[in-house]
Formats: sequence, C-alpha cells, structure tokens
Amino acid sequence: MIKLPLNIFTSDESFPFFIQYGEHKEDLYMHSHENFSELVIVLSGSAEHIVDNENYRISKGDVFVISDETVHGYTNVKDFRICNIMFDPMFFITPELDIAESAGFQALFFLEPHCSRTKHFASRLKLDFNAFIQINHLIEKLYREYTEKQTGWKTMVKSDFLNLAVVLSRLYNVEKITDETGIIKLAEAIAYIEKNYAEPISVSGLARLSNYSERQFIRLFKETLGCIPIDYITNLRMQKARELLKTSSLPIAEIASRCGYNDSNYFSRIFKKHNAETPSEYRFNFRK
Repeated sequence: MIKLPLNIFTSDESFPFFIQYGEHKEDLYMHSHENFSELVIVLSGSAEHIVDNENYRISKGDVFVISDETVHGYTNVKDFRICNIMFDPMFFITPELDIAESAGFQALFFLEPHCSRTKHFASRLKLDFNAFIQINHLIEKLYREYTEKQTGWKTMVKSDFLNLAVVLSRLYNVEKITDETGIIKLAEAIAYIEKNYAEPISVSGLARLSNYSERQFIRLFKETLGCIPIDYITNLRMQKARELLKTSSLPIAEIASRCGYNDSNYFSRIFKKHNAETPSEYRFNFRK
C-alpha cells in the first residue's frame, strides 16, 4: 500500500495546500495520506469508493473528507471527474475560528473521516442542483487563486478555502440524516462543547442533545473519539488556555474564567497536569 506525502504535490512547506481537477478513466490504486486530509467533490460520473475494505457507490454531487492514515481508492469508474483539495487541518482550521461550533463541520470534517477507518460509514453530504452550482463556483475561484498566484494569493486561498468549508458545513444538514450507526448524532454534542466550553457542561445534557441515554452516549463517544466526554472537554479547555497564554496578556484568573474554571488555583493544577508546566511557566517559556 502506498503512503503519499503532501510534498509529492507541492514543494511549498510553508503552505500545506494543493488543489487539482482529476479525471479518472481507470481505477485508482489503494493509498493513504501522510499528515494531510483531502476534501473531494465529485463533479461528474460515478465510481466505487473503497475505504478500508468497505465499498461505497459515489456519483456527481457527493462530498467527503479523507483523513491521513485512511486507506482508500476507486474502482469501477465511469466518466469519473473530481476536484481534490489537499490540506493540513492544523494549518487551516485554527482554534480561534468559530467554524468548529457547527454540527455540519464536525460531521463532515471530523466525524466522517475519523470513523471511516473503523466503521461502515458512507458520506452523507450530497449536493442538490443549486448547491452543486454554488460549490462549483467556489472551487473554480479557489483553483484560479491557487494557480495564478497573484499578489496575496496565499491569504486569498486560505480565505476561499475557509469560505468553502463554511458553506459545505451549512449544507450538511445533520437533522435530516438517518444514521444507523449513531455516529452523526454526536456532531450536535461536539459542536455544543466547542461553542460552550467556558460554561458548565453536563454529560447528561450532551446525551440529551444526541438522543441517547447517558450510558449509551458515553460508550459511543469513547468508541468514536477514543476518550470520554469529560476528557474531551478538558482537552479543549486546555487548548483554548494555551492559545490565550500565548496570544494575550490577560491575568491567569481571567484566562481560567474564560476556559470554564472559576477557581484559578484548580485551573493551574489541571493545566500543569496536562502541560507539565504551570500557566505562568508556560507563558514565560513560550515568550522566551
């Protein structure tokens, strides 16, 4: 099995992004990605998408994301034309963006690619006629910016990519999806955590958002994300705290409050447990 690094497509290490149009007249070999994700929009035709030994029929209007390490390929291709957008999520989806508060984003960019490695889970976003026209226009603009490379092209490409991600997230209607695996129901809960991490969050409340009992919710959450909900919340709060320590001069007590901790001493203990430094030490060492 072939593992493809992003530098096969672009040599610009400072800007981990590549977009291309691809027409497949033959099957595409099984492969995985190294440290990048791939957003795929099917523009015409059809194919069998093989994802870790599971086959899914895809056709015009299907949209999905393949994460790194996921083994996939195409077979039984018929007039199959796609747009491939390869990107490093850590570079483009940064913590200060509110896109993570969208259930559609969590479903399309996080849950689907994460779960395709371990569960029988097909893409759930199918563009209708009007949405297809809209998305086709956005990717054409993104492609022009990337290939023409006029002044400020990197800023424009990043802006256009985020615009595309937001529009796709809005089109992904979680509520209308019948999901026999139950995975997609977690999207609402994760989006709620991203939006309300500074507030008290109960596992029972998250379970109600997902229409599960608390016990079922914890089990599915751990199976899908590899950790229990409380650990996910704490990790997110620590991530937000690190960003504030690096980018602001706010007092530690204020940062603690903004990250969901009313007791700054307790916050400092939790922070040191996760980062091997107190908040003050972390800020000092980062600036030094």
